[in-house]
Amino acid sequence: MNAPLAQPSALTPAERAALLRYEAARRYVDVELVRPGKRRHDPAGKVAAALAFNRALGDPQRAWPSIQVAGTSGKGSVATMIAAGLSAAGLRTGLHVSPYLQAFTEKIVVDGVLADPDAFARAVDAVRPTADALRADDDLPASVHGLAALGATYLCFREAGLDAAVIETGVGGRFDLVQGLDKALTVITDLGHDHMDVLGETLDEIAWHKAGVMAPGVPCVAIEGPGWPVLAAEAARVGAPLVGVRPGALDLPRLGPLSLPPSPVPWQARNAAVAAAALDALAGRGWPIAAEHVAAALASRPCPGRFEVVQRRDPRVVLDGAHNLPKLEALRQALAVDPGAVIVFATTGGRDPRPLLEAIGPAARSLVCTAPVLHGKDTAPPGDLARLARALGLDARAVDDPLAALDDAVAQARREGRSVVVTGSLYLVGQARERWVPWEQVVLRRTPWPGSG
Repeated sequence: MNAPLAQPSALTPAERAALLRYEAARRYVDVELVRPGKRRHDPAGKVAAALAFNRALGDPQRAWPSIQVAGTSGKGSVATMIAAGLSAAGLRTGLHVSPYLQAFTEKIVVDGVLADPDAFARAVDAVRPTADALRADDDLPASVHGLAALGATYLCFREAGLDAAVIETGVGGRFDLVQGLDKALTVITDLGHDHMDVLGETLDEIAWHKAGVMAPGVPCVAIEGPGWPVLAAEAARVGAPLVGVRPGALDLPRLGPLSLPPSPVPWQARNAAVAAAALDALAGRGWPIAAEHVAAALASRPCPGRFEVVQRRDPRVVLDGAHNLPKLEALRQALAVDPGAVIVFATTGGRDPRPLLEAIGPAARSLVCTAPVLHGKDTAPPGDLARLARALGLDARAVDDPLAALDDAVAQARREGRSVVVTGSLYLVGQARERWVPWEQVVLRRTPWPGSG
């Protein structure tokens, strides 16, 4: 991050006005539309509500062919690489990922550029009548703010005039809010235990939910790992050609042999293999993708907040949104070369914190337990996390405010010559990132890395 970042006090009147319009739109979706309490459990009704919402907007999600990406781990990174490859091939490509770290417009990307804040505000204004008609329906089994977020994304993409879009699934796939796409390809990344209250306790149950993104005649690229037999059976039932991916050096059927780029983290090679296979499958369907476009995809910048080194020394600070057990286990492996970090940790979504702490604990010199500031989402109380961590034999303390927790960890790491790792929640990572990257600059410069270059 080389270029100096303008602080909020140095913004021009036009920039301040754009931020006010952006923030009003973001607050409408993220705060005003959030309904407290649990929704009625009706998976089929949830799908019907999503399709009806899209229909009320004119089905903008069908204005281009889509690649839908599902999975437990790696789907955001895989989606980002696929989109980079399509853009390299000259296709005007949209990318939707969720959740965002700092700015809502991180969910709405066209050829690597975040949505213009005014375009985002216009799209939110367009979805308001439909969202307002539903927000008072306490019996609705779907998240109105989730529907509005996707609707605004689709409208921004339609305005941008896309050739294709890569859409990350939210939770599961079969009954997710992402519905009604004109699918050209589906992708399923690594599967593991997460969102078990919704997707089931076993990997077979989870695989069945993820396999719901498959469509008749539409190829599906998937990791040959846990849940593979379920994916294969569902592909045969639906009539979706299934392409299995075995991570390692790839010999792509259409684009030839490919060497995966080196990475400091073990999971990146798996994600790269899936993305490369997906682009190869699209080439097989006549898309204008060549080997150099795949190479560009794999060399593209990783997602922010995924083993992102935001400070290299005094102390080294790494942000990694590992929010479930498979991701935390992978993070622990990545930290094996630099053991004894001071870890800032939080968890959300009603997950059982014990296995998460057991997974990351061996990499920690000490834990600073905290909670991100969220609206309408559950977070584990920092004091409870610290007590549980101490019961597991870890050195842990609680600091309620997330930025104060970060400062506490940085001070300890500086004294002891250690690194700091912020993890356990993407929301926590996004809030910690404010120390280095102001969200206002992410919005205005339309990139997660406004100080680069």
